[in-house]
Amino acid sequence: MFLVNVANPWVLLLSLFIMICLIYIGKEAKNAYVPMLALIVFLILLVMHGIQFLILPAQYESMIPQISSCLLVDFLMIFISYASYLWIDDIEAKAKKKKSIDNSLEWFWKNV
Repeated sequence: MFLVNVANPWVLLLSLFIMICLIYIGKEAKNAYVPMLALIVFLILLVMHGIQFLILPAQYESMIPQISSCLLVDFLMIFISYASYLWIDDIEAKAKKKKSIDNSLEWFWKNV
């Protein structure tokens, strides 16, 4: 059974490095679509790991902990990429003097 094991430490570090690079590029370019790529990739991985978890054959029951850890990493990376997308979207709205629909992270930055 094919499994993209994002819980492997080297793959996790590589994907985190790539996501940080995408966030930096999006911040410098003031374009929220760049970090959205990481969000889309991890949403696809989440759906793929969820489907694999649901239709797991009996002969691959030993892979349940691996798939569960992959799902956990997917959720964590989706949270990070979504928060960065909202942050860069706010930067883009201020730079282009567009009215933002809402300040989704304003409550967070006030409490920090």
